[in-house]
Amino acid sequence: MAEQRPVQRRPTLADVAAAAGVSRATASRAMSGGPNVSPAARERVWAAVERLGFEPNHLARSLRRGSTMAIGLLVPDVAIAFYARALKGAQETLERSGYHVLVMNTERAADREAAALRTLRAHQVDGVILATSGGYRDIGVPAVFFDNVPLDIGAGAVALCNEEGIGLLVDHLVDVHGHERIAYLGPPAAVMPGEVVSTHRSGRERLDGFRAAMGRAGLALPPEYVRTSDARLTDTVATALTTELLALDRAPTAIVAGADTLTLGVLEALHEQRVRVPDDIAVVSFDEPTHAGLLDPPVTSLDRHDRQLGCRAAELLLAALGGGDGGTTESAIERVPLELRVRRSCGCPVG
Repeated sequence: MAEQRPVQRRPTLADVAAAAGVSRATASRAMSGGPNVSPAARERVWAAVERLGFEPNHLARSLRRGSTMAIGLLVPDVAIAFYARALKGAQETLERSGYHVLVMNTERAADREAAALRTLRAHQVDGVILATSGGYRDIGVPAVFFDNVPLDIGAGAVALCNEEGIGLLVDHLVDVHGHERIAYLGPPAAVMPGEVVSTHRSGRERLDGFRAAMGRAGLALPPEYVRTSDARLTDTVATALTTELLALDRAPTAIVAGADTLTLGVLEALHEQRVRVPDDIAVVSFDEPTHAGLLDPPVTSLDRHDRQLGCRAAELLLAALGGGDGGTTESAIERVPLELRVRRSCGCPVG
């Protein structure tokens, strides 16, 4: 009969304290970064933690102090560069304040967003930062929105200057390059029955900005020059919509793409049709595609300060968790300014 080995007991805080030659209270303060612990004692405690393989019981500690020090971050598609950079800014800001983050990908689906929020509440997160897909309002914890922003709920909101940004692109095409036939290919802008009124807010704002800029320039805007995608922004969708634009009797001489994934699809369609950019048609983008300056040709786009947006959303949530006033209203939405980055796709010379 094989000899049974005794079950190895998990090390406790008392074991760490004994190994480091300090009290349990001192060991606890040393691991949590608390005060009144000498550098030498703190070093001995961490050496004992590593030697013994001690793992603190974070859940028990969280229940005692009423906080898990965890924040949920929800985005429609973490693969999109805009959301990835915003998440990085939020995560860095939260971690500097001692929080850890749980990232959830909702695939732009309201039911997935609802399920993700239920999961985060089950993990007792202290708050949530989210770019909502719309259609789900029962957050249940302090929440800050970015990009798509609902009203009347949440502890704050940060969004891009969507209308102004599109205006910068249109003004450049008109004032610098003299374009008159300008088409717009953008993210969802329509509100479907039963959806929260905030759904696709950013898409509607960009479309409104395009129409307003064309109106200021005194340019006609045929309905066929405006194309918006469905809820999933893919380069395949953009390729199909661009092909439709090229087939018009009076095809546009310039295209404004309202999102980075759409921009890539536009360029792909133009390449397939052997349409030269910018010689035959100019292309500008609201979002800056990954490695925009390395594409052929490099793409004129807007610098959105994505990380700054994520940082500010995290700061608003930290303020709410600290007891500060908050609330998402139209006037309370903070707007992140945008800057035009001119490259060759609009017809400007290199540099």
